[in-house]
Amino acid sequence: MSLLDSALFLGLVRVIIALAIIVPAAYYATRWYGRRHAPSQSLHIQEALSLGAGKSLYVVEWEERRLLLGVTNQSITVLDERQVPSSEIAEGGKAE
Repeated sequence: MSLLDSALFLGLVRVIIALAIIVPAAYYATRWYGRRHAPSQSLHIQEALSLGAGKSLYVVEWEERRLLLGVTNQSITVLDERQVPSSEIAEGGKAE
């Protein structure tokens, strides 16, 4: 009976050691992956308008350009593209 108890105890110790290694490794791996694939700071959705099931319009700012995008379930189409006015770039926001 004591042989069975010691084998069970050693198995439990192995599981605890494995979890003590795997859980922190998984935590730090997900944090590293999240930092590496962080969303772009130069891409901003300014407005979104739903036009029905699976159809939307988006105004997106990217690298001093403003894009009007038509989005459906099957495609994304650039409908219009304009430069962001320099007054808005200097202010860091929308001009009123």
